[in-house]
Amino acid sequence: MKLTIILTVIGAATGFLYASVAGCETACATTASQYAMNTTVYGAFAGLVLAFPIKKKLNK
Repeated sequence: MKLTIILTVIGAATGFLYASVAGCETACATTASQYAMNTTVYGAFAGLVLAFPIKKKLNK
């Protein structure tokens, strides 16, 4: 459970940093919102998706 939360938070932070630093200014689907909410959510989802196989592998 801790690993899942940690990787989700890391993914959300990475998504937010991407939108803040390297995100495009116009016509990007991932950075269209004013506060970079879309990329933060996408990053959190990516962290969550990565957490499940890692957690499964560690439990073996």
